[in-house]
Amino acid sequence: MQLSIITDQINQDFETALQIIHEHGYKYIEIHNVFSKSIEECNDKEVKKIKELVQCYEVKVTNIASTIFFLCPLYENDQVTLFNPEFYSIKGNVHTHLRYLENVCKIAQELDCKRIRVFPFRWPDNRKPPFGTKEDMEIILNNLLLAEKIARNYGITLVLENCPYSHLPKGKMTLQLVQQINSPYLKLLWDPANSYRAFKQNVPLEYQGITLIEELKEVYPYIDHIHVKDYHYVEGFKKPFVHKPIYDGDIDYDSIFAYLKEQGYDKALSLEPEVSHKEALLCMKRLQEKTK
Repeated sequence: MQLSIITDQINQDFETALQIIHEHGYKYIEIHNVFSKSIEECNDKEVKKIKELVQCYEVKVTNIASTIFFLCPLYENDQVTLFNPEFYSIKGNVHTHLRYLENVCKIAQELDCKRIRVFPFRWPDNRKPPFGTKEDMEIILNNLLLAEKIARNYGITLVLENCPYSHLPKGKMTLQLVQQINSPYLKLLWDPANSYRAFKQNVPLEYQGITLIEELKEVYPYIDHIHVKDYHYVEGFKKPFVHKPIYDGDIDYDSIFAYLKEQGYDKALSLEPEVSHKEALLCMKRLQEKTK
């Protein structure tokens, strides 16, 4: 397995992050925030600098964590807002996002990276759940088909993340679209912690009640990238899912990693810890220890 981490989880300064990542023995990285923007917004000069630094610190880019189809209204009247100002994201309609996808495909090629993250559309502030209905699925599928066509032209694989702030927070939900499109250029970015913390009231009943291991076994053949983070659920909190270093939360990563080893998983386990700097370094150490 390729142990990786999203660089801005260590430091918002790209070179500082690479220095620390290199010092801790990691050979793979994932890039989202860079130069105070989301990577799909970078110009040629900035991409050249990224490439120079990646080569200097002897790491490989395993995934471009773009924000394609995140802050993008699924329906014309949908109002979508950012949940965290430190999470840089592009905005605009589908046409705008597809234009950015063209740019980030070129960036991926320049950085010798074979995959790009995309999202199943942020759920809106002005429409009531559940989300991920049959109608939602159909519209998301049609937009993913447009994105898949662009990615295919560049030889890049899109990885669809089950994001808790999106229409499809469960891996079983993103799986349905990946299976329908059935393309080598569209796979899953599975995030077990996102599945765990999905807002129950947002999820249609048919996608509830499945354990993470059950979900992993179902989605595994379509996984091309995995995010690793942890949560602890605290009853009564306004935001009950509290970020924790991996192995300090509720996710049974021992069982997940054991299954991945059993299946011969050889792609990335990429940390997205969303904790303090000190705790992020602890996550890096624990991931190394637990995947030996």
